[in-house]
Amino acid sequence: MNDEDFVRGDVTDLSDIPENDRFSMSVSCNCVRLVPYRYEITEPITFTSKGICITGIVPDKDAKFTLHIYKHEVIKVIAHFGSAEPAKPLVTLYLLKTCAQYVKTQLLLPDDQASEQTCFKGNSSFHIRRLILIFDTISYTARGTIKGMFNCVDEISSTDAAEILERLADSDKKALDKSSQQPPPPRQLRADEQVNLLMYPPKTSGSLCIRMEDYVCLTKESYLNDIIIDFYLVWLRNTQIPEALRERTHIFSTFFYKRLTTLTRPTDMKQTAAQKRHARVQKWTKGVDIFDKDFIIVPINEQSHWFLAIICFPNLKGPVTYDTNQPVEPQQLKRPRGKKVSLQIGNTTITPLAKRGEGGQLPAALTADNICRIADDESERDEAEGDDSDMASEDSEISNSAKETSSATPASSSTPKPSSQPTLSSGPARTCGADDVPAVKQPLILIFDSLAGASRSRVVATLRDYLTCEYRVKKPDAQAHVFNKDNMPGHCVKVPQQNNFTDCGLYLLQYVEQFFSEPIRDYRLPIKQLTNWFDFLTVTKKREDIANLIQQLMDEGNQQQRHVLPVIEFPTLNGQLVEYPEDTESAEFEEEEGHDDEEPSSEQHDENNAGTDMEVDPGSEELPTQAAKTATVATATVPPTGKRFVLKRRLQNGAVSASSNGSGNGEASNGGSLMPQLVSTSSVAATSVATVPLGSRGPSGGLKIRKIEP
Repeated sequence: MNDEDFVRGDVTDLSDIPENDRFSMSVSCNCVRLVPYRYEITEPITFTSKGICITGIVPDKDAKFTLHIYKHEVIKVIAHFGSAEPAKPLVTLYLLKTCAQYVKTQLLLPDDQASEQTCFKGNSSFHIRRLILIFDTISYTARGTIKGMFNCVDEISSTDAAEILERLADSDKKALDKSSQQPPPPRQLRADEQVNLLMYPPKTSGSLCIRMEDYVCLTKESYLNDIIIDFYLVWLRNTQIPEALRERTHIFSTFFYKRLTTLTRPTDMKQTAAQKRHARVQKWTKGVDIFDKDFIIVPINEQSHWFLAIICFPNLKGPVTYDTNQPVEPQQLKRPRGKKVSLQIGNTTITPLAKRGEGGQLPAALTADNICRIADDESERDEAEGDDSDMASEDSEISNSAKETSSATPASSSTPKPSSQPTLSSGPARTCGADDVPAVKQPLILIFDSLAGASRSRVVATLRDYLTCEYRVKKPDAQAHVFNKDNMPGHCVKVPQQNNFTDCGLYLLQYVEQFFSEPIRDYRLPIKQLTNWFDFLTVTKKREDIANLIQQLMDEGNQQQRHVLPVIEFPTLNGQLVEYPEDTESAEFEEEEGHDDEEPSSEQHDENNAGTDMEVDPGSEELPTQAAKTATVATATVPPTGKRFVLKRRLQNGAVSASSNGSGNGEASNGGSLMPQLVSTSSVAATSVATVPLGSRGPSGGLKIRKIEP
């Protein structure tokens, strides 16, 4: 029969076969093997006058197959009919090439499956393939029928059959090992999945759990939450800080300062306020002596704004030369006199509010009916009393600027350039000229704030009190040492500033990273050389960098199946800035009718005290644990009436960007329900200011000011 004339049909249809030549029998079969594949049989194999019919299931695809193999397509049969151990009965069919291709198609196999196991070259020009049928038993009648069907049956011994079965078992084992070595395909995660992404550091008792909601807060114009801040700081410590410097550095978690300043019921009523604060966090340093450290990193979130405090050289009792540790005469520091510093963010001018009055109470102008509600953490925070005069001024009698001037003279040597390597060596102390000033290191509390201007004197005073109490506990045999503004000055360092309302967390992380990659070489105050510490792109692309880092650590830790993080909007793509529509600040006023007939209470307004007439109304039931940083913003021209004004931010899809992060720490995050409101209740002149809660900007960044009833 020519292959071209052959038409495959149903071998069980014997209607066209003479009656005397018809026969059909069914034999229960264990499985069919097309090495290395195994197929379960769903019906007994049928042997007929025309050929063999085999019905089974394709594994992993839940598809049924039926093979109709004609007698003339079987060119050779090798069989073992006995059931003696260790060999089971088997029948091996050697098929023509065309039939083998048909079988492969029916079994849903790809075209490139030929191998030494499954294909070989026979004496003829035909490629043949072995189809092995394995039975539990074959009756004597069936044996005779099979032998009668084919005139090319070779019987083999049980030993040879056992060898064939052993090779099949080895093939199965290799296939199993290969499949176990190949991981399943990556799974794309969704942004709304409530899943754990990463434990870092892995296999440690203090690992941080990063969940999907933590990753999502890396989205453009969202706030970094406490988990992301802590994760990146720990990663910096473990990987980016050299071991020698790492041993001299202690990094507190974001919850440290919050715990230190959160009112709790004291166990000892005789303790001072400072001792009560210290008792809340005393166990945090159970296994470490911070006075053996050179640097103590304290990330702080106050009113949804992240900033950084670094306690430098708490073990020193005074300034010493940087390299030789020779005592140096203390600086005669100038103290600020409550001067307000304005900050420009885009077209918005930020001016700090006046500080609290005596006893930590708000000035009278900010109390009672003039304020809708004050943030819970603002009114209940337990901090030490501080004053701007406790902080070192931007100018001093012997400053870095004087050093720069002296360096221009022939008698002085040049100031060593900062190195990119994190080291505490700044080169030889400069002692050449009479007016020359050597580089020093001294006990300091440095504040790094990306929205400079707000007073941080209370933070510095609180940390000083903590150090005093901690010193008494850690050094019980030493003479008591009280940390104060003279032996532990506080200083707000001039550093790169954010140009929006949401990147404060990124700047905090970059400050820490830069502090160790380009360390400060001289701790004489004021420190002015950090104004251009890093560029805008470096900190802006940090969202994308942290996301890539999380993906990398996930890949390293999960060897079974790769999980791919969902795509979210970053301000950069592959480290380059991306422009998005509606990415600019906008502000507008919306007036409500009524109260046009009210008389202004005053025609005069003191610009110096303008900030004391405003406060935030965030809504106490909706406020996150750490509320927005308060500042005044010159944004509008207001008629001289006694009306109140509310500034609201339009947020994308109605969402608001400050909320609890779900971790129980209550830090700023994205996707909460806070709607910051700004209220002015005093009579104002033609140009007024409105209080803006910084760190509460929504994704769209649009501003909307609406007049409300007094």
